[in-house]
Amino acid sequence: MGADEREALVSTPEAVARAVGVRPLYLVESPTSEGLAAAKWRFQSFGSVREEYPQSILACCTAGSACATKISGGKTVRKRPKIGSVTFSPGDGRATWTLDGAVEAVHVYLRRNHVESFAEQHLSGVLLPEIDDFFALEDPWLEGYFRMLTSELESYDGLRRPAESLLLDQTEHLLLRHLVRWHSDAGPREAPGLDLQTKVNPLRPALVRRVEEYVDANLARDISLAELARLSCMSIDHFLRSFRAARGTTPYRYVLEQRLRRASTMLRTTPAPVAAIDAKCGFRNPSHFSVKFHAQFGVSPSQFRRTV
Repeated sequence: MGADEREALVSTPEAVARAVGVRPLYLVESPTSEGLAAAKWRFQSFGSVREEYPQSILACCTAGSACATKISGGKTVRKRPKIGSVTFSPGDGRATWTLDGAVEAVHVYLRRNHVESFAEQHLSGVLLPEIDDFFALEDPWLEGYFRMLTSELESYDGLRRPAESLLLDQTEHLLLRHLVRWHSDAGPREAPGLDLQTKVNPLRPALVRRVEEYVDANLARDISLAELARLSCMSIDHFLRSFRAARGTTPYRYVLEQRLRRASTMLRTTPAPVAAIDAKCGFRNPSHFSVKFHAQFGVSPSQFRRTV
C-alpha cells in the first residue's frame, strides 16, 4: 500500500498513537485538509515500533533523557537525544525504533506532495530531492523553529487545537526551505534561490495596499498564505520575502497585529462581549486571543476594557 493510500485510511498522528499506545498531549491541524499538522507527545518506554506512516515526521525532543534505538538497513544506532535535537523519519517503514525511558517531543507532519511542490517551484534539477534521514541532529535553526512553533501552539486549549492557515502555511514554507537547502541531496547548483542572503525587492506600494485592504476586509475569516501571494501575483517564497522587505514583518505577524488592533478598538468603542469580539477579529480560540492580547497590551481584554 502506498503512502497516499495509507493517508486516506488513517492520519499519521493516529497511526503513531496506535503504534505506541498513547494519545498526543495536543494536536494542531490546519483548517484546510492539505495543510500542516503538528502534535506534542509524552512517550514512555516502548519496543520495536516500525516507522511506517502516511507522512514523514520531523520530531524535536523537548524534555526527558530517554535512550532511543534506531535499527535500519541492518545497522543499529543508540542515542540519548539532547533537548532541542531533531530527528527526521521518512515514514517509509525502513526503520524500527525502541525507547528506554520517558521523553516529550513535538512532531511536525510533512506531506510528500508538499515537498515535491516546493522543489518543483524552487529547484532547477530534474530529480526531486530526498530529505536526509537524520537522528538526534543538533541544528540551531531547527531548534529555534520548534521553539517558535511550540510557543504559538501552546496558547490554545484542548487536545485538538485550531490554528490559522497563515501561521501553519508560513512556518511550513520556511521549514521546507531549510530542509531542502541544508538537509537534502539537492546541491547548491540546483537550489541557488534558497540562499536567504539573496536580496529581493520590497513589495511595491500598490501591492502592499492591495494586501492590506484584503486583510482588513477579511480579518474575521481564515486567511491563507496562498491567497496573499496570489493577490501579489507572486510565488509564496517571493511574496514572503518581498512582504517582509516592505513591511519589516512577516504576513502572519502583520495579520495578528491587525486583529489585535481591531480588537482593542472594539473593546474601547463597543459593548460587545469579549467572546464575540475575538471571533469577529478572527481569533479561533478564546485562550489564544487572551494570550496574544496580553502579550501585546500587558493586560487581559477585560482589564483593557475597564481601563479605557
